[in-house]
Amino acid sequence: MNTQMVSVTDVQRNFKYILDKMVSENPTVVLRDSVAEAVLISFEEYKRLANLEKNILKTKILTNIELLSKKNKKISAKEINKDIEYAKKHAPSGN
Repeated sequence: MNTQMVSVTDVQRNFKYILDKMVSENPTVVLRDSVAEAVLISFEEYKRLANLEKNILKTKILTNIELLSKKNKKISAKEINKDIEYAKKHAPSGN
């Protein structure tokens, strides 16, 4: 994967070309005053990255649930319900 670099001015002048040619093939870094400001990627690449991020988050959540389940396996349902009622009673009302 080759990353292309273009200036903000180039994007303004040649957006259709950049979108048609450069972005479809490779990520395109947009520079403002020689500093990377943004990256243009294809919609397919965006969907791939978003799905990857969602899967990573899902894995983290499931791992944490499993860890909590192991840590709390000796706690009875009665104790859990007692803690829930205590929390409800002492939690701020949000008003």
